[in-house]
Amino acid sequence: MKTVIGIATNNREKYLKNTLKSLAGQADDILIYDNKKENIDYKANAKFIFLKDYNEPVYYFSCDDDIIYPPDYVQITKKYIEKYQSIITYHGDILIKKNSNNYPEFRRFHFKSEIKKAKVVHVAGTGLTAFRTDYFNPVDIYDSEYKNMVDQLFSLEAAKQHRQIVIPPHEKDIFIIGTFCFINFIWSGCRNNKN
Repeated sequence: MKTVIGIATNNREKYLKNTLKSLAGQADDILIYDNKKENIDYKANAKFIFLKDYNEPVYYFSCDDDIIYPPDYVQITKKYIEKYQSIITYHGDILIKKNSNNYPEFRRFHFKSEIKKAKVVHVAGTGLTAFRTDYFNPVDIYDSEYKNMVDQLFSLEAAKQHRQIVIPPHEKDIFIIGTFCFINFIWSGCRNNKN
């Protein structure tokens, strides 16, 4: 089964360059939608626009343009997809209840934190999410009228289709975001992401 990575960007070449370096060689296809260069600005939803291009099942990874991923990110995540038979994310929320302002309260599992036991969550952080398209395929969410709510759109569609979202066990600080550098158990040292 092919492995595909979808990324939405907004002409942020400095960060995107380092994201692509970290993902190089990890997938069959790495596809980028630059909202500044295309006719339609789908915002972050565009990381899912490439789903419509695949008729056969694929492993689909939705990535952000400002994260440096571990060198075995795809390999390990595919194993978790198979183990849990679910959508995998490394950042997510469990919705608890509505508060007095009618907004949901939630418990967040941040991607920088250590997760000792797998957690089933309601909302996935789509910059760190992967799934098999024969299990879940939110093919139309890129074109939603809601352009700045991709995590919620994705997770609502998963709920409608009765698909489980799981955060697998992982050590803390296995991802680098923006210009910050974290040392972690996968990497042998701190990677310079300034150029």
